[in-house]
Amino acid sequence: MATAQRRAREKAEKRREILQAAKEVFFRKGVHRATMDDVAARAEVAKGTLYLYFQSKEEILAHLLLEGLSILLDRLEAAYAPQERLPAEERIRRLARAYLDFSRAYPDHFRLLMAFDRGRFQEKVPAELYQRIFEGSMRGLELVAKAMREGMEAGSFEVDDPWRVAGVLWAALHGVLVLMAHPLRRQMLSADLDSMFEATLDLFLQGIRAD
Repeated sequence: MATAQRRAREKAEKRREILQAAKEVFFRKGVHRATMDDVAARAEVAKGTLYLYFQSKEEILAHLLLEGLSILLDRLEAAYAPQERLPAEERIRRLARAYLDFSRAYPDHFRLLMAFDRGRFQEKVPAELYQRIFEGSMRGLELVAKAMREGMEAGSFEVDDPWRVAGVLWAALHGVLVLMAHPLRRQMLSADLDSMFEATLDLFLQGIRAD
């Protein structure tokens, strides 16, 4: 029994080491340029050893995505502050700013979250892993939709479909983050990220207020 437990611990530790190496490689080279050869070299293991722990590069990416999602969801949950009595508009502002803060505090995780769904990712990872990523992503959007429903019930928002409107907000704010990541576009707009983000959020909230 002791031998089996030791082997299990050693296997779990090696798995963590490979994921850490993969994170460093993906963050440095980008998802699409990084290869399993790169990860093996960084982890100082034979390439064949990687496949004892992970079926593909996409499966490694899936675990890193779950790490990033966990960080983001913790921040969104804290921003929503279910234990506090807050106006729905304040909850939405806090959720939006938590998303902005995450993109700044964890830029590499943010880029992974933005890049993972290109190509045939779903087909190349175990269904259970993909489902966990999907459910985590849905949870973040559900917090925004929940705040929308609270605003509707309080009479402060005029919204026909909270889920769709939550998606509109996500699309708008994400668009600002992508747009303002380019120096030329910041120069064209004569604005910085914070001012554009707040202006977009203000315009959105103005559009859904009941008054």
